[in-house]
Amino acid sequence: MITLIRLTTPTELATYEGCAMALTLASFGQTVQIYLASEVLGVLLDPQARLSGMLKSLDLYDMPKARLPDDVFSGWVLGMINSELASQLDMIPESSNLSKFATVLSF
Repeated sequence: MITLIRLTTPTELATYEGCAMALTLASFGQTVQIYLASEVLGVLLDPQARLSGMLKSLDLYDMPKARLPDDVFSGWVLGMINSELASQLDMIPESSNLSKFATVLSF
């Protein structure tokens, strides 16, 4: 069972809650994929936001890289953030197949 957690609300609290849910599920052995919608990229640019630190720890939870929409703005953001955080992110087409996910949660 794979769970997709979509972070779509551009506030630090909503992105923190969604990412905390993903890390909690992963710590109990669930397979979780995080998707950052373009609306939350502003939160991602803030180095003091909790989201940045949480995404840097994906390897500790054996989670795949968080996904970003494959567009010009995401590419610009990847160039603006530090390399440690950028290594935890991957760009995919926005119209990717959701049928492989048993559960989709949006925050």
